[in-house]
Amino acid sequence: MKRNLLSLLLCLLLGTTAAFAQIGDNQPAKYFLQLQNGEIVYARKLQLKSPLFKSNHFLVNDSLKYNPSMVAAYQSDEGYFARVEAGNSYDDFAKRVLDGPRIDKFYTTRTMYDYSYGYSPYGYGVPRSNRKRIYFFSKDNGPLYLMDYNNLQQALADNAASMDLLGKYKRDKLINTGVSILGAGLLAAGALVSIDNSQDPNTGVKVSPLMYAGVGVLGAQFVINLFQKDKLTQAMEVYNYQIRQ
Repeated sequence: MKRNLLSLLLCLLLGTTAAFAQIGDNQPAKYFLQLQNGEIVYARKLQLKSPLFKSNHFLVNDSLKYNPSMVAAYQSDEGYFARVEAGNSYDDFAKRVLDGPRIDKFYTTRTMYDYSYGYSPYGYGVPRSNRKRIYFFSKDNGPLYLMDYNNLQQALADNAASMDLLGKYKRDKLINTGVSILGAGLLAAGALVSIDNSQDPNTGVKVSPLMYAGVGVLGAQFVINLFQKDKLTQAMEVYNYQIRQ
């Protein structure tokens, strides 16, 4: 009787283990690699590995390895990434931050170096670096293009509302350029006047009001730009919104 009971319990345990294993095997793959040849490789686990002394590679389900040069796009737990075409000085893949239905927006980061021989926290003559975001877009799942006025003007030409926003972006850019020149000119003129005043012992004023005016113009421009919306992104969002309607 006891043997039969133990046998029954053992069978139930094995059956439950097999059932859970089958559920794990049938679990839908959340991630994928899209290879350059168009093949899609689905994965339940996908990682981009960057070993210290070995070449970078994608690791699929802890077993399969793919060289990044074989990959056109991929979806991982960090989001969707598409390849930035070779020949650009950007990272290999850019992350999508705006999802269509027709226009997608991506970004990657680039390290910018300042090779001037001024002082830095690391000493004199040491190049300073900072990370800068570079934005791209794609249309209808096509290749990535640098997100600028000229490229968007061609991609969004069939949408009047988007073109109107691009026109406002161009006008704002021209105004900003003019204001920057004006502010810099006032600062330069104020600096020259201040130098002349400092050399005259009879002049009580050391700093020219022109310098304050220049600082005020540039400061006002900075504050205004801080609260303005990105019209390039708005143009893409309007394009997508009208497609959805």
